[in-house]
Amino acid sequence: MENNSEKLNLNCGICDAKNARFWFEKNSFNLYKCGKCGLIFTESIPDVSKIYSEDYFSGAKNGFGYVDYDKDKVPMVGAFNHFLNIIEKFSVKKGKLLDVGAASGFFLELAKKREWDVSGVEISEFAASRARERGLNVKTGIIEDFNADDSKHFSVITMWDVIEHVHNPVSAISKAGELLEDGGIIAINTPDSGSLVAKILGKRWYKFIPPEHVIYFNQNNLCLLLSKIGFKVVYAGKIRKKFTLQYLFNMLARWQNIFIWQWVADLLAGTRLGSISLPVDLRDDFFVIAKKS
Repeated sequence: MENNSEKLNLNCGICDAKNARFWFEKNSFNLYKCGKCGLIFTESIPDVSKIYSEDYFSGAKNGFGYVDYDKDKVPMVGAFNHFLNIIEKFSVKKGKLLDVGAASGFFLELAKKREWDVSGVEISEFAASRARERGLNVKTGIIEDFNADDSKHFSVITMWDVIEHVHNPVSAISKAGELLEDGGIIAINTPDSGSLVAKILGKRWYKFIPPEHVIYFNQNNLCLLLSKIGFKVVYAGKIRKKFTLQYLFNMLARWQNIFIWQWVADLLAGTRLGSISLPVDLRDDFFVIAKKS
């Protein structure tokens, strides 16, 4: 057995402290926690080509992802429109909007209906090609792949449930700053490792699911990162989400690794009952809007 005393003092990528210590192991990944800002992150970087394949968006047979991404996102229409309502309060115009981690373009279609000039970037070729089939401008890759000359300047860049998947959030948000026009907005939502639920559950928090999630923020350290890169946080709050019943049982199966939950999820697949959406308000996700200074 490996001695945990040998796994000490990694550098924190957010506050630059050198006291991120090994916390626990999950799914064969070592998770470290910064003693200063509370950032939690995995030590090793997974092979994303094996994660965000077709199965991630359609099937979830590898144990993570979505049985049907678009159907699973239907209950999120209300939350996405609420995001857009808040964004439009802080944005001076409905200009160019870039969605990072756009998947098959579900959110982009909602923003387009509200007269935003939409584009996206998505690491999965399968999902990006699905978005292009819908007539949406979605590139395959990561935000760092964008050439500033080709893309600037965006009025808004969104990252919905994305930053926790990103191996280098400093690089990703810095690139967003380059692509935004002066006064442009970045909007991020992500699991809240500082929430009451996360604190109560500790190492058993259901959001700890490497290799999908590789970094876990709280509201303070994400705002610290944004301010260091040159953003001014103008809004921070919680958002209530809705999920299909089938998706909730899939989440339970991943969290507790109990066969019965996966059996129920499979039983609900493709049924009217499985598509029923339920509100989930554990207040362990947060939403931040920041302006480029």
